[in-house]
Amino acid sequence: MTQFLGTTREASRPLHLIGFHVAGDGTRLYDRVALVIDGDGRVSGSVERIAERDGVAQPAEARGMVMGDRLALMLEFDGPATGSAAGVMLDLGPAPCLYGEALGGRVAGPGGTDALPYVMAHAPAVRLDRSPTHGWGSVLEQAVARGEVLLGIDGPVGAEQTPYSFRTDDNRHVEPTGYGHFVNHACEPSCEIVYDLETALPTLVALRDLAAGEEVTFDYTRTEGALAGSFECRCPALVHKV
Repeated sequence: MTQFLGTTREASRPLHLIGFHVAGDGTRLYDRVALVIDGDGRVSGSVERIAERDGVAQPAEARGMVMGDRLALMLEFDGPATGSAAGVMLDLGPAPCLYGEALGGRVAGPGGTDALPYVMAHAPAVRLDRSPTHGWGSVLEQAVARGEVLLGIDGPVGAEQTPYSFRTDDNRHVEPTGYGHFVNHACEPSCEIVYDLETALPTLVALRDLAAGEEVTFDYTRTEGALAGSFECRCPALVHKV
């Protein structure tokens, strides 16, 4: 058994996480990570690096070691990868995050350039996977009950709305760095947005009992203003709102 991210897990069971950093050229990069950590702290697993601009996944192998309060990872990509890095060093905390945990650290820049800020997020019930409606999506790892909080949305806050941001006020939008970036619209969604009273940040709460494998979605028309109607809806609803 291995203690990691505040959860005791079987060593053979993958731990799903999502990593994020901004490459030197400004490209936002997301790492879909599945790690196995043995009882001695040795780490192995797989990574798929997803560039925001095209959604193409670049596969890699991950290996590393938990060393006290730090996690060292080496990422070995097959062929060239935009903004690829040889190594990631993360602080294991404690670093509390809403309804999951976040790790802060650094990722080595390409060609030995200065290390860049790197964030890795964990949500106990969620993994990143292909969406049946649009590109990548946040998908449930396990069944959850109606009313359960699945994701907390966190990231830089700005005045301008973007295609992936979450509105918290007329001039306040959160640009998610974790699973929130991959939450798609649905006209009959699985979740609704509820704002945390202490942080004013949005959270996604299950609207009904949900089974493992269902996608985490919400209705953009309820909160996102101008963003709603700016895309072609491909959700399975018989009647579309956008």
